[in-house]
Amino acid sequence: MWLHSQDDEFRRKRDAILRLYYETPADEHIICVDEKPGIQALERRYAEVPMKPGQCVRREFEYIRHGTLTLMGALDTRRGKGFGFLAEKTGGEVFVELLDLVAASYPTGKGHIVCDNQSSHDTDDVLDWLIDHPRWTIHFTPKHASWLNQVECYFSVLQRRVLARGSFTSKDDLAEKITRYMLWGNDHAAPFHWSYRPNSWAINPPALRAA
Repeated sequence: MWLHSQDDEFRRKRDAILRLYYETPADEHIICVDEKPGIQALERRYAEVPMKPGQCVRREFEYIRHGTLTLMGALDTRRGKGFGFLAEKTGGEVFVELLDLVAASYPTGKGHIVCDNQSSHDTDDVLDWLIDHPRWTIHFTPKHASWLNQVECYFSVLQRRVLARGSFTSKDDLAEKITRYMLWGNDHAAPFHWSYRPNSWAINPPALRAA
């Protein structure tokens, strides 16, 4: 990384997230959550010219803005399935709505929620929610290390497949196309092959260390 985390407890927090991915019992849920804010409903002023032999797709640079939406997203790391909802805003109240959706989607069993250190993830409402839902535990990634949150991988795929080259006539059109992709994606879902292990683990594997 060109910019390193300034979190003094980076290694401890990183290892805690990795242990969660590698060592959590199979009957416990691991749900990664986050917001993808500011998704623009951009409509291309002119239609693309399709590719043909010897010529790439041609796209006009002008566009019309139709506003923005936020995807409150979640990823089931066991199944590779994404879910969530589109919102007009972000904040602690909307994040609690996402937590409610997670809990409703998994009505039984112990669960773990992975998220970053955004201020809306650590409000009094969130703390009250955790008290009211004791079977769920929240795990924060270290500062400047959102790449440890697997939902960011899911957002990256969504960006490439739907948003980057899309043309959207309205916020409703944007929401519909995101939702359709998520439903299609879940029909073809597979978990990410998460393989990152710090170099230090090769010397001192997690299974051999004290918990």
